Amino acid sequence: MSVSVYPSPREGALPFTAAILGIIVCIAALPVVLLVQAPLAGWVLGAGLWVINWTLAQMATKFSINSTASPAAGVGVAGGSIMIRAFLVVVILYAVAIRISHPIGLTAAIVFLAAFSFDLMGRMMLFSLTERARELNPKPKGPTDS
Repeated sequence: MSVSVYPSPREGALPFTAAILGIIVCIAALPVVLLVQAPLAGWVLGAGLWVINWTLAQMATKFSINSTASPAAGVGVAGGSIMIRAFLVVVILYAVAIRISHPIGLTAAIVFLAAFSFDLMGRMMLFSLTERARELNPKPKGPTDS
């Protein structure tokens, strides 16, 4: 069984926009970075780290949803994924800021945090929209349900 993590544009503009809010902010950060004359390499690094982080989060979510193992295993995969991804991003940003360039590291951190924060906000909006739709359209009970 395959389960979609995010809605398609056909499911409505608000759910779709909430689902891609991090991508929108990541793209919108490019002109801001250029306007303030921050290093372009910082935007590339921050956007790249966010895209990798987002992709790994989607993979962990799909694995958790499609897993035939116990629900505890799915929660463990999701929780472990969050901790590992956060640790790796911090280590990479720290290493870039210390070893390569402070401005590149700072720009990358700001771009990553903006995209991550807005993506998190979008996912929270998407969850509340999904729950509201579920409350408004409850599943009919079958003959064996009580």
